Amino acid sequence: MGHTRGVTSQSPSSRQQEHLSAIRAHIDRNFTSPLTVERLAAMAGLSPFHFIRAFRTMTGTTPHQYLRARRIERAQELLVTTPIPVTEVCDTVGFQSLGSFSAMFRRLTGESPGAYRAARRKSPYIPACFVRMYRADT
Repeated sequence: MGHTRGVTSQSPSSRQQEHLSAIRAHIDRNFTSPLTVERLAAMAGLSPFHFIRAFRTMTGTTPHQYLRARRIERAQELLVTTPIPVTEVCDTVGFQSLGSFSAMFRRLTGESPGAYRAARRKSPYIPACFVRMYRADT
């Protein structure tokens, strides 16, 4: 019986899990900032390769995928709840270019940011009494 080389599916130790949970919380708090795998790995005390592997084992996604998902989730919220332009949403959630933001948004949601907003944004409720009171044709 020979030794086989390959990736093992070892779970991170409890200490590593604490570090990885702290890193995930750090990403959640700072997703609008530029975050690199190298910097996150250093925070966890792991090499970038081992950090990515441990993070994926714990969360089911790579750090980059997790960060991208957080940014798109926040963009979805902003598009539906605020009137700010798509370009501002792009900047606010941490993307460097509108083109990459729009392409990623479409890839993950199946819609462009503008179409997503148009399909989900509700017009504000204006009571009928206000409409009658401020009617321009009277």
